Amino acid sequence: MDPILVFFLILALLNLPSLLGLLDEAVQQPTQFWSFIAAIVIGITFHEFMHAYVAHRLGDDTARLAGRLSLNPMAHLDLLGSLFLLLFRFGYGKPVPVNESRLQGGRAGGSLVALAGPFTNLALAGICAIPLRFGAVADLPVGFYRDLLFALVVYNCLLFIFNLLPVPPLDGARVVYGVLPPRQAYTWRSYEQYGPIILLALVFFIPSLLRVNVLGAIVQAPAALIARTLLGPGF
Repeated sequence: MDPILVFFLILALLNLPSLLGLLDEAVQQPTQFWSFIAAIVIGITFHEFMHAYVAHRLGDDTARLAGRLSLNPMAHLDLLGSLFLLLFRFGYGKPVPVNESRLQGGRAGGSLVALAGPFTNLALAGICAIPLRFGAVADLPVGFYRDLLFALVVYNCLLFIFNLLPVPPLDGARVVYGVLPPRQAYTWRSYEQYGPIILLALVFFIPSLLRVNVLGAIVQAPAALIARTLLGPGF
């Protein structure tokens, strides 16, 4: 069996109460639940599309030829990654293939491709915050559209900060790789195999075993600050 699938099933069993709570949320608070789903799908789609777009503009057509220069969510969503997002609020899309040897600027071009995704999420958050901050939706009933805009702001801020962490395979690690001198960059790249283990420890094992919410301090807190700044007083 796929080891990721096995890991997913183990996590599902260990988090059965949370999964039942998710079902309750879908029934009792459907607008918030579906707003979260829509916000994540939109955030990931634009994030991955901009990786492909910037790589294309810098001379690498690998992603375009793979069908990733598209705003169709199905081109970017990964089945297991989407299930992780739905059930555990942590997941992933399909990585965009990039050939750094074809990029203008080489490794520096790779850093630009990596930065394109997170900063697209920040731009989306800023755009969606405008009608909420300035009352353009004040006359609308509190429902799906208002919840969707709010979810787009919050979760795109989270995607922005989370993806900038310098842990492979996140975008922040690729940015670091692109700006380091060649020798240090080679050493940095050699540690990529440990990145997923570090991520799993940060997201699942340390909070579960040590009761320490590491991501709360390094991701959730700065993301919440950015969201409050964008939304203004009253949120």
